[in-house]
Amino acid sequence: MALYEYKCAECDGRFDLMRSMSASDDPAECPDCGSAESRRVISNFASITPGASAMSSNPMMDARIASGGGGGGCCGGGCGCG
Repeated sequence: MALYEYKCAECDGRFDLMRSMSASDDPAECPDCGSAESRRVISNFASITPGASAMSSNPMMDARIASGGGGGGCCGGGCGCG
């Protein structure tokens, strides 16, 4: 089960529904106006972590970042893209 956000075409209201992935695009009834003319929308979300130390689990990467040797691009600069 996942939480999906929908927007009603009739009243422009937004609402959330907990549904299975297979039912995510099925018609959803608006709780405000009762219309079944709604569409699933892409939602924003936020994630809060307890602190900077909780974000890392790789000591080698920590040392590389701390030394300023991170490169760039998609693979850390190894392919010449960054």
